[in-house]
Amino acid sequence: MTCAVSARCLRRAMLSHSQSPVASVSRSPSGRRQYAHAALKTRPQASQEVSRRQGPAPVVTVLRSSAYEPLPPSHDDADTDTTEPPRAPRDSERRRQRPRRELDTIDEVNEQDAVQRKPDQLFADHLNGLFAPLKFPPELSARILTHASHPAAFHGHNAQFSFIGRRVLESYLLLLLSSSPHLKPTHDLQEISSRVLNTYLLGEHIGSKWGLGRIMRWTPTIPAAMQRAPETREAQAQLLKDVGLYKIQGDAVAAVMGGIFQQFGASVAHRVFHTRVLPRLLLADGAGLPLCFHPDANEACQRFGGASGRLLARKAASQVKPKHAAAPATLETTETTLVRQTV
Repeated sequence: MTCAVSARCLRRAMLSHSQSPVASVSRSPSGRRQYAHAALKTRPQASQEVSRRQGPAPVVTVLRSSAYEPLPPSHDDADTDTTEPPRAPRDSERRRQRPRRELDTIDEVNEQDAVQRKPDQLFADHLNGLFAPLKFPPELSARILTHASHPAAFHGHNAQFSFIGRRVLESYLLLLLSSSPHLKPTHDLQEISSRVLNTYLLGEHIGSKWGLGRIMRWTPTIPAAMQRAPETREAQAQLLKDVGLYKIQGDAVAAVMGGIFQQFGASVAHRVFHTRVLPRLLLADGAGLPLCFHPDANEACQRFGGASGRLLARKAASQVKPKHAAAPATLETTETTLVRQTV
């Protein structure tokens, strides 16, 4: 009976094995992906034919180099322009690629610039003639007579000297007013100082007398096309005021005083103020120094030698004596007195 059961089980196993499909999908090895037959049939027929015609996709290999050179364009990118715009050379490359002639031209430009920065002796000659026997350095003269509106002001102008000179003028004027016997409590020193040292007043009455407008370097505020020829004297004065000449000359007068104060000292600047500046501000209409202070100004001018007095004080040889020179005379006088008392 046992043999019959075993034979029957074996027969059933063989029958079940024969009914299974012959073409079964084998299990794919690890690391490889495969698609079933039904999934492959879902792809469109046209895409399969195109892929079959083109063949396998090209394999692009990227090689890394130290110079990072660009890869040659492929056949697919031949229709599209992928060229980059030219890169501007760096400063080091420009200097390396600069021709020798350009370097020579730059040297020539530097030489011309140095020549332009070299001060002209004409400025020094003008100031030396005004304030003889003072000798102004060319650099100082060019800076005093150059306004900030001129292109040459890049190498130096007179704004700093004008600031110093205005304080010098105000100090000497206040010293004169405070020591005057005509000063009254009702006088406003600040108002008198601002009226006497008005920039336009200095430029009109002192700057024009010194001829600063003919020698200065400055730029008018009104273009030349808008400047009309004046018909009367009043129109000419108004035109000079409109173009800024009096203002420029007034600043130059203050700059001259500042340059003298810095270069030659306070004593020389004091003499210039009382002999060359203040006498020009004694106006009859009272626009300058008030009439009550005119005698004080004239007295100070005469004390320094007049309107053309010397700017450098001359010391007499008799005034300069050694300190021990008076000692023997004192001893001799003392001995004579003692002898007379004894007798």
